[in-house]
Amino acid sequence: MGVDVVLVTSGAVGAGKSLIKMPSVHSETQRRQVYAAVGQVKLMAVYSQLFATRGYHCAQVLATKEDFRDNEHYVNMQNCFEALMLDNVIPIVNENDVVATTELMFTDNDELAALVAKQLKADCLVILTGTDGILDAAGKTVRIVDAGNIEEVSSFISPDKSTGGRGGMMSKFRVARELSAESTTVRIVNGRKANVLWDVLTGVDTGTTFIRRVE
Repeated sequence: MGVDVVLVTSGAVGAGKSLIKMPSVHSETQRRQVYAAVGQVKLMAVYSQLFATRGYHCAQVLATKEDFRDNEHYVNMQNCFEALMLDNVIPIVNENDVVATTELMFTDNDELAALVAKQLKADCLVILTGTDGILDAAGKTVRIVDAGNIEEVSSFISPDKSTGGRGGMMSKFRVARELSAESTTVRIVNGRKANVLWDVLTGVDTGTTFIRRVE
């Protein structure tokens, strides 16, 4: 369909935990680093196999906050993305948990996805979550968020974080608010729904859409 896709993922640490057990003598940081180093191999193997069934190649791009602070790193990453997409290779971006310590860690993958979207001047960021977008006080999905209702919508959101992760709906809301103000449409949709990405691409009304500002 002529759409360039960049996938931001988590899961390396979780994959590592499914493969090995770490002795308690190691620090929490050491355990996280080892789990990530082992799990990243499994994670990319899964993505590689899945994309191969459709005839696509994918590539691993690991990042820390430092890559977005240092201009040389930033430009190098940007050039890499552009070269990969030019060759129809799908970049798969993950936080580099092997080297990321507290000060270099992203708040969550929502933050990483937002930074990548800004870097590439993306037309749209799709955030996959476990609910049908943002739910209002009655439990119904808020379909459209724009300047007219954004403050009201913010009052519906719980500050709770996701199970096993560092983010939550409030984090997604902040990212969506920021990016939509900078000309990127943001869709928050249920990643557990079959064909949800196809629905997004073909204009089906699903999840919550933050309308981007038009210059």
